[in-house]
Amino acid sequence: MAISKSVLGMNARNFLYIRPFNKPSAKRVADDKLETKKILIENGLPTPALLATFYTRKDVRDFDWDLPEEGFAIKPARGYGGGGIIAFKSWKNGVGTTVSGEQYTIKQLESHIFNILDGAFSLQYLPDKAFIEERVIQDSFFKKITPVGLSDIRVIVFRHVPVMAMLRIPTRQSFGKANLQLGALAVGIDLATGITTSATSKSHLIYFIPQSKKKTAGIKLPYWEDILLLASQTQNAIGLGFAGVDIVLDAKKGPVVLEINARPGLKIQNANLASLRTRLDRIEDMDIPTPKRGVALAQTLFAEKFSEKVATGPQILPVIYPVSIKTDTIFKEIKAKLDTGAFRSSIDSTLAKELKLQINKKIVYIKSASGRAHRPTASLTFYLAGKKITSHVSLVNRSHLKYPMIIGRADLKGFLIRPEIDNEPDSELVDEIEK
Repeated sequence: MAISKSVLGMNARNFLYIRPFNKPSAKRVADDKLETKKILIENGLPTPALLATFYTRKDVRDFDWDLPEEGFAIKPARGYGGGGIIAFKSWKNGVGTTVSGEQYTIKQLESHIFNILDGAFSLQYLPDKAFIEERVIQDSFFKKITPVGLSDIRVIVFRHVPVMAMLRIPTRQSFGKANLQLGALAVGIDLATGITTSATSKSHLIYFIPQSKKKTAGIKLPYWEDILLLASQTQNAIGLGFAGVDIVLDAKKGPVVLEINARPGLKIQNANLASLRTRLDRIEDMDIPTPKRGVALAQTLFAEKFSEKVATGPQILPVIYPVSIKTDTIFKEIKAKLDTGAFRSSIDSTLAKELKLQINKKIVYIKSASGRAHRPTASLTFYLAGKKITSHVSLVNRSHLKYPMIIGRADLKGFLIRPEIDNEPDSELVDEIEK
């Protein structure tokens, strides 16, 4: 098949990709944020938790408004272009403060939800549903590059393959919304490395983040492979062949899906200074069986030229480093000690109970400074310097030590540990006798 070098237009998008690859049933799900959320939850894909749903005016009148003090978001199920969404940063005594500083009483919120139900924000102004979801608290990584609002990442996925991505940064001009029509920044991203390239706003090239001296190019996004895999898994779960998946980085959960779009816009091409049609043509006749294979292919086919020059050597970390631990129901950040003297990572047994870790059948035999002992083990997933690590850790009483976790050399592949003077007696100097 000949590969086109022309920019993908709306008519070509509809005729070549949306019509043949997006079934009507899948489009109906994607057009309904509430139905999308339910399918994501059923498939175990991370998305902001659902707090309440409203189908009728009676549902609104009967609601007790017992909501999280740290905030929440109200959304129409079939909203268009971000219309009808209100994000609150606090809620107390029946009064909420939005992320832009406005205040709403319960009566005002009820009136807003009535408007949603009447279809004021929906496609074709048809009657709608409303829902409340937990507030996304943006990962601290974005504090320096997001002057206001919540940045998100749009990934275009075609038949399991992420083909193009951009970071959308809200501005004061866009009223804190990641809406490109209003003036948010669209920043292209290299699929191989997760490093930003060029940026535009209303068809103008932008070289610096507004109200900042930070360049738009050269920003390396964390959790990049997780983001691409989540986008592909979402497209697969909803059943669309061609989709735009919007992902945010939550401070506690990491990458989470906000929504999926069955008719994604085409300004992503401006942000990347590249043709979407060219990339779609390259993979249209390929049979990619799984999202994981799709991500691997994308990072090979669509890498920017500079990606070969990006350093891929080991990351250097200090001895003490923060770790994010995730289970199905719990998120916790702790400081851990990176100990190359230990083969296996270990965690405090009391913390293991708090995290509700399931004890494995395998018992390991450990020698340490205090002698030799058998220890139980448990499976644990944690993030170290943005890298997801799935490990089998040993459990031991560390209540008398400063750090509740030791990360051993089995989990430190790809890292170099910078020696430091440390007087804390946390090093176990342990190794497994039988592995």
